[in-house]
Amino acid sequence: MNDVKELIKMRNTFREAADIIDELLDLKEKENNGQDVKKELESVIGRFAIKMLELNSLQ
Repeated sequence: MNDVKELIKMRNTFREAADIIDELLDLKEKENNGQDVKKELESVIGRFAIKMLELNSLQ
């Protein structure tokens, strides 16, 4: 049963990471259009790093 809970948690974390990547892509597009998104990019990259750490801890 514990394996199922861990798999569900891993799945949810991957989904959250994918959502963050979508945000990152949107921000990069805005940056390419000339908008200043440096602070937003730093925030999104930080959130992504945290998700990767969460995934690493599930091993």
